[in-house]
Amino acid sequence: MTDAHRPRGAVEVREALVAAAARLLGDSAPGQISGRRLAEEAGVNYGLIHHYFGGKEAVLREGFSRLSESYAAEEALDTAVRVSPFSLLRRPDFVRAIAYASLSGEIDRTHVVHPTLDTTVDWILGARADDDETKVRVDVGMATVFHLARCLFASTVDPWVERDGEVQDMAAQVEERFVLILRALSLGLDPGTAARGEREPFRRSSVPG
Repeated sequence: MTDAHRPRGAVEVREALVAAAARLLGDSAPGQISGRRLAEEAGVNYGLIHHYFGGKEAVLREGFSRLSESYAAEEALDTAVRVSPFSLLRRPDFVRAIAYASLSGEIDRTHVVHPTLDTTVDWILGARADDDETKVRVDVGMATVFHLARCLFASTVDPWVERDGEVQDMAAQVEERFVLILRALSLGLDPGTAARGEREPFRRSSVPG
């Protein structure tokens, strides 16, 4: 990056650092991202990290928030998405960032918000108002684990279910069945029934089926 294109001024420098953090978090564990690497990626002087943020940890938190917000914006948080799998095609950088931070044991230091999950919990609590809140939160938590696992390992698992070269068709069937299982977990239905490809009606007509 030439001097003419380097970020200048507080606004540009802060934005460059946060954007750089978001990019790096999609490819590395937080602990592997040094302040100097962050500054180089942003095209700014290393000392500006401390000047504007007080240290790299604050920049990484902002970067994680940026990824999270971008994912939520693309999801649009509509009701159809709330019980469907995350999409690797939509924001793979966000999912990878969660995975890297989780595997390195740094998720609690870096991952500050998850708008989609927050909205899902609120929506399901409203839909299952008569159920015990603890049970609802556990069910949503279980569904979220499955969401992330599907995201991270779909490319590994899908070829295993290939039959006579029909991998795309089979993968689509796995995805369809998976959506039913997530829906069942989130809504407190029988996941075993969903795993067999059967769709249970939900007891409250106000909730999209």
